[in-house]
Amino acid sequence: MNRFTHPPFQGPLAGLTVLELGSDISVAFGARVLADLGAEVVKVEPPEGDPLRREAPLTPGGDSALFAYLNRGKTLVSLDGETADGWRTLGELAGRSDLVLATDLAMRGAAPDWPQRPATLIVSPQGQSGPTTGRPSSPFIQQHASGFAFHQASPVTDPESTPPVGCADWEGDMAGGLVVAIAALWAVEAAKGARPGPVVDLSHEDLLVYMLVEPFADWQAGTDVTDRRRDPAKGLTIAGGLVWYLPCADGAVMVSPREDHQWARWCEVMGHPGWTRDASLCGDRVVRTNNAARLQELMARWSTTQRTHDVVEAAKQARVACFPVSTPRDLIENAQLRARGFFDDVRFADGTMLPMPALPFRFINQGGEEMGRGGETAAPGRAGDGDFAPPQASTKRSAVGGM
Repeated sequence: MNRFTHPPFQGPLAGLTVLELGSDISVAFGARVLADLGAEVVKVEPPEGDPLRREAPLTPGGDSALFAYLNRGKTLVSLDGETADGWRTLGELAGRSDLVLATDLAMRGAAPDWPQRPATLIVSPQGQSGPTTGRPSSPFIQQHASGFAFHQASPVTDPESTPPVGCADWEGDMAGGLVVAIAALWAVEAAKGARPGPVVDLSHEDLLVYMLVEPFADWQAGTDVTDRRRDPAKGLTIAGGLVWYLPCADGAVMVSPREDHQWARWCEVMGHPGWTRDASLCGDRVVRTNNAARLQELMARWSTTQRTHDVVEAAKQARVACFPVSTPRDLIENAQLRARGFFDDVRFADGTMLPMPALPFRFINQGGEEMGRGGETAAPGRAGDGDFAPPQASTKRSAVGGM
């Protein structure tokens, strides 16, 4: 039961007006985060519509689930920014906004000289300056040029048959969207209402390289970071402790009995099979680390006879870190996520209803009011549906720090 009894409030960014220009998943996702936090986001599409409207998966009625996820909660406007009149209108809309989020193509490759330009964030493959600026690119190229794809595809058992490829789905773009949102809030705060506002030059390649903390640290330590081959003698180690992947009869779990006392309780969960009493195999943490691959095989003989839920519950009772390896369907049906209002139910024009993640946190203000999430919302319609009044610029700022 929700202990916060006050009605939902609009969010900490209520009163902030954002103009979104161009077709880019990072820009769209960053703007969506701001909209979820209460900002009014006006997304400008070309007359033929955003290309992401045609991105699969599609509902039976032909609507893109990805486009709906990125753009629900926004006001959609159709405008041809390639014409002189359209460009002038974009400048007027920008002048009435607090923030512009845009691709470099939508901004004609550089920050425009609109006199009333607000804080502006421009996203491009390689940034607005440098020897490779303007080079033809794509998310796949960016991930390889930055070294991110190579890192994501390491280590593997057989590098020759497992080449590095781009991130699964839109992982890199979504990570970029979080950077877009953070940088945008900084730009608004730095502007303090001044016109023209500051410009943030955000490069996809820069932000992907920025995420390579682990391989840079390994390189500094003298590790060969060019070798993608997995060392079969090493167990899977996360945050200083052994973690095993165990297949179950109806799924799989990850379990981490790191310390000796945890290992003893985990052995109880497994029913103390004979091999658990072999000190040369699993006598202490160092021995278990050296025998990680063999222990994986032995534990899997037991786990494959168990149901995932039963293993997780037994481990929880024994105070051993263990969690299911969830599929998307598992997450949608997850009671904990549902209870916290994590999913919004998005309704499409053809009647399709799809659960989509809302903000990944609950927000409660000092007065006990909770920002709403986990409800039913409509998928975005066509650009220009309904009446649209150009946004009025906010007169109260600082928008971020003064909330």
